[in-house]
This record gives sequence, C-alpha cells and structure tokens, in this order.
Amino acid sequence: MLKLKCSYKTTVVNLNRWVYLVMIILFLLVKINRQNQYIIKHINPTDISVCLFRNTNNHKTMKGLASFGRSSKDIYFWLKLHVITDLKKQLLRIKFTSTKVNDRKMVMPMNKEIRGILIADAGYISQKLPKEFYQEHKRILLVKARKNMKKIWTKFEEILYGIRILIEINFRSLKLFYGLVTSLPRSADGYLANYIYSLLAYQII
Repeated sequence: MLKLKCSYKTTVVNLNRWVYLVMIILFLLVKINRQNQYIIKHINPTDISVCLFRNTNNHKTMKGLASFGRSSKDIYFWLKLHVITDLKKQLLRIKFTSTKVNDRKMVMPMNKEIRGILIADAGYISQKLPKEFYQEHKRILLVKARKNMKKIWTKFEEILYGIRILIEINFRSLKLFYGLVTSLPRSADGYLANYIYSLLAYQII
C-alpha cells in the first residue's frame, strides 16, 4: 500500500511557515499596482467573520485581535479589512483592523502614493477629510451623500458613485471564491496565513 509522507497537518504547518515570504510577494505586487494605478479608485471596508456569536465562548484564537460586530443576519466575532482598489481590480492598499476602528481614520494613513479620484460611501462623510485629502491636480475624495442630505452633484459624480458596486463585487469574490472568510485555523498565524494567501490568489489569478 502506498504511504504518503504528506498529511493535512504538515501541509498547514508549511503554509504557515511560508506565509511571510508570501506576504512580501503580496506587498511587492501591491506596490507595483500603485505605480500603475488607474485614475478612478474605491475605498471601503469589509467585515471578516472569525466565528458566529454562539461560538465565541469556545473561540479563543483571535481574542485581542477580533471584536464583536453586528450584521443584518447575526452578531459575529470579526476583523475589518480596509481596501483601496481601482477599476482594473488592482489592490492598492490593504489594512486589517478591529471592527471598532472608524473607517474615516483609515483614509489618510492608507493613501500615501494614491493619486486620482477616490470614491467612498456615506460612511466616510466628514467636513475635514475631503479638504485634508485634496491635492491640487493630483487627487480628490468624492464621498456619496446620505439620502437625507441635501447635496448637488454633477452627472459625472453620479456615474462615479454608481460604479462603487465594483468594490463590493471584489469583496464578494474574495469571500466566495478565494476563501477569505474561514473558521478552520487554530492559531492567529493560521488566520493571517489564510488571509494573505487569499489576497495573493485574488491578485494573481
């Protein structure tokens, strides 16, 4: 009988062992993307659930990193992934935070080397932020107004806000087809490895 030397355990151990090299590769690819960035970009966070609320008492792996949050379906224990991507689906910036971090506070730290038009949803509404972000002839931040706000925008801005759905499609692909969301790892390093491999696979395929 043929005996395989490889096992699920050794596979996982080696994947975790090589994650730092994979992280460097992902970092370099994202840096190259910023050098070839398309003029129109989107910024948005997405929640990455670690486990369901009913399992949190038994789930100690991500304690101190993840936090509780609510969706339309349930209460989860999760992280938040902040992403800047362009219309070519290139990842330009990636940042993991707790769900307690305000989205607006992530804009400036993530936008070094970002140029052009950055589109955000109503969660980024701020009087100060667009002025702080703006650089003449280099970049501008367009934030969609809430339905109860009175704001006049051009037809061009309306079109730009309409294509913001593209970043949600990117998140959907990451979660459904590239395994971004998982509850299988048994260590923080295992979760990190899963996220990094998922993001790299999405970027190169």
